[in-house]
Amino acid sequence: MKMKSIAVSALSYLCVTLASVSATAPAFAAEAPLAMNAELHAQLPEKIRQSKVINLVTDAHYPPCESFAEDNKTMVGFEPDLWDAMGQVLGVKVKPVSIDFAGLIPGVKSGRYDVAVECISDSLEREKQVTFVNYAYATNEVYTLATNTRVKADPLTLCGLNAGVQTGTDFEHAINEIYTPNCVKQGKPAVKTVTLPSADAVLLALYAGRVDFVLNDAAAAGEIKKKAPRPIRTVQMPLMPKYYLGMVVAHENDALSQALLKALNVLHENGTYDKIMARWELSDVRLAKPGINLMKTNPI
Repeated sequence: MKMKSIAVSALSYLCVTLASVSATAPAFAAEAPLAMNAELHAQLPEKIRQSKVINLVTDAHYPPCESFAEDNKTMVGFEPDLWDAMGQVLGVKVKPVSIDFAGLIPGVKSGRYDVAVECISDSLEREKQVTFVNYAYATNEVYTLATNTRVKADPLTLCGLNAGVQTGTDFEHAINEIYTPNCVKQGKPAVKTVTLPSADAVLLALYAGRVDFVLNDAAAAGEIKKKAPRPIRTVQMPLMPKYYLGMVVAHENDALSQALLKALNVLHENGTYDKIMARWELSDVRLAKPGINLMKTNPI
């Protein structure tokens, strides 16, 4: 995703991005609450045990990861379902807020938030800054207007075109470190990167014709196509990297990382994880076994 990657707003893409909005995840409202695991609750950091709250930060504009429902307050998506189920297992309330993606990792590093969750792709560079608790895979696709016939399933068709990417995402990395070098190596012009502050801004640039294509999570295609004001198509592009997605925790907060990992294991064992992934049609990117910093310990 950001992958960033599964990652596109449940709001109309013509709406203004709302930041710093608190929301309560609906997460499995139709399911019976999961039993608290007292042993895992006891392993949480004391601050969280006392408050019974995990302060989570996200950027709720990336369905099916997370986005705002029609009330513009409630977050919906596979990650809200996941973090709500984990909170039930841990015996705490998960309190999410939405900010710009670029502030997620800094917010965790500073201690303002306990965890960041937003289909954030794991990388060795990011692992130097924070700990990843991995829970799924992700890969990206090229999105372009349906009327654009220049973009084909050949990386060289991207050369010389304008690509819209969101600041701080792995989409930017893919263009600058994979596709542009490939173009230059073949004697073609570089891909021109247009960097924008939000996912909504990137998609608006595509719809307006300011960019020729964008990169986004493959799993988001259905939601994006459904909400797009103009017909778009996706292209599976060779050279596209595959990622692990992970919840981001500060290095020094190992107790929380371990508790989150163990809660994920409980969801795997009782079938809740598989139900959530199937509900959002994401079974193809499910991770058979969660882990910590898998880009280092089990690289793809």
